[in-house]
Amino acid sequence: MAISALSQLPTEASVEPELGSDEQRMHLLADVLAMKLRLGYEIESETDFTAVIFTPSPRRWLGMRKGQDNQRFAIQIDEDGATNIERNQTQAA
Repeated sequence: MAISALSQLPTEASVEPELGSDEQRMHLLADVLAMKLRLGYEIESETDFTAVIFTPSPRRWLGMRKGQDNQRFAIQIDEDGATNIERNQTQAA
């Protein structure tokens, strides 16, 4: 009997935020960031709907000090829930 009562309880996975809501946008950004972290990116900064991520240069991965500039990307979730990822162009001084 206890098993059937537990199966009727709502789970966190079954509750989806309203389309276009702030909560949905935050969930989308969290999902994108989780995927990028698994791919080796690191988070430089993050707000509710935007984040800046970067990849360490290949030489840094090998333990050398000098290397290429890190590639940075800005991720933004707009009001419609669309994900925009743009590469930040940084110029050396």
